[in-house]
Amino acid sequence: MRIAFSGILIDPYNPVAGSNWVSDAFVTRATSDPAAMPDPYTGLYWPQRLERAEVVVREGLPVIRTLDWVSLQTAKEIQVPDDAWVDWDATAQRFVRASERYTQPVSVQAKVTVYYPADLFQKVKWHDGSSLSLGDFILNMILTFDRAKPDSPIYDESYVPSFESFMERFKGLRIVSTSPLVIETYVDAFELDAEVLAAGWTWFPDYGFGPGPWHTLALGIRAEADKKLAFSSDKAEKLKIEWMNMVAGPSLDVLKAALDQAAGEGYLPYAPTMGEYVKKEEIQSRYANLKKWVEAHNHFWVGMGPFLLDKVFPTEKTVSLKRFADFPDPPEKWARFSEPRLASVSVEGPSQVTAGSEATFEVSVKEKDRPYPAADVESVRYLVFDAQGQVAARGEATPVAEGRYQIRLAGDVTQKLGAGSNRLEVVVTVKPVSLPAFASLDFVSTK
Repeated sequence: MRIAFSGILIDPYNPVAGSNWVSDAFVTRATSDPAAMPDPYTGLYWPQRLERAEVVVREGLPVIRTLDWVSLQTAKEIQVPDDAWVDWDATAQRFVRASERYTQPVSVQAKVTVYYPADLFQKVKWHDGSSLSLGDFILNMILTFDRAKPDSPIYDESYVPSFESFMERFKGLRIVSTSPLVIETYVDAFELDAEVLAAGWTWFPDYGFGPGPWHTLALGIRAEADKKLAFSSDKAEKLKIEWMNMVAGPSLDVLKAALDQAAGEGYLPYAPTMGEYVKKEEIQSRYANLKKWVEAHNHFWVGMGPFLLDKVFPTEKTVSLKRFADFPDPPEKWARFSEPRLASVSVEGPSQVTAGSEATFEVSVKEKDRPYPAADVESVRYLVFDAQGQVAARGEATPVAEGRYQIRLAGDVTQKLGAGSNRLEVVVTVKPVSLPAFASLDFVSTK
């Protein structure tokens, strides 16, 4: 397949603070495999690498749940536990616990617990052949904090405003289990949908500008600490150094030299913390895999998505992507989203109603030519407008069978209509799409 854009390779690629152009994102997202994917018809998130999630919110918050992969509960109070990680000490290179930071219990609005499959670290591979590991998650957590700390060798003042906004919401996290991986996050904020809240706190190593295994980011961290490259354009401009580009340009020579040095030393970034989760064998294996990758592709962009970045031609402004043979999902996994599951509605009932008598109307809800499954129907509501266009009644239709609902207007409702022409409006909302379906029926009421 050949795809053309108005521009590509516009800005440098790096997962931490690289190109944000839409055409560049087309490439980086093809190499990504996020923890959760947004539904194209509702905006709610579905699990991609997650198994399930639990959301607990403070009582009274307007949060709802729609999809079964998330559970939703309420609590009078949600406290951050003493052993939760709440901040980062850039000098000691370790996480700061709640018991060290807070002098009294801290309450939050929500707690999100994400559960990953038991076979996650065996099933998911990086494009260079390395297995996804806990170290990839830990580095994501560390970089969230470290770049905003003045004591860090990779401190970036341009990142501070984003970090401050993050800290207004984030109040702590805990790794509850490593096998399977279970992570709790305590948040002093909420979303209206539990699915969106859960998807925002997965800590999966897919950064804002693309995927990033710890061993490629380690080279970038070392290069920035040595003031040879910078993740962000702001810092690069301030220090008059190269904006880190993991796919082309002068950055490649810097990263290749960093790779040789890191492999020789067995370098592990943030070793006081990362060393608890990454074994020496993994360090050696990762750098060996990366060396083979660079020899084959001449770049450092290692993702885990359905496509890998094969070749980059910066002069011609073209790239080639190839299918990643070890991607764990079947091609038809998301085939159900190939077209929207729109509902169609029809209403039948009497054309004439005597005021004061009961009137019954039948509503049919279909998906194409078959009844719409009741489990996927969120609501079937109705409004009755009188001859003056005023709302005379409203309510919820009663389900009587799959795809069939009934509306009964009691005698006191029809009595208020008086004599004249009226209209029954039916609005159906379904879970698979955000677009409601409408139907109406005109009827005359007589005395």
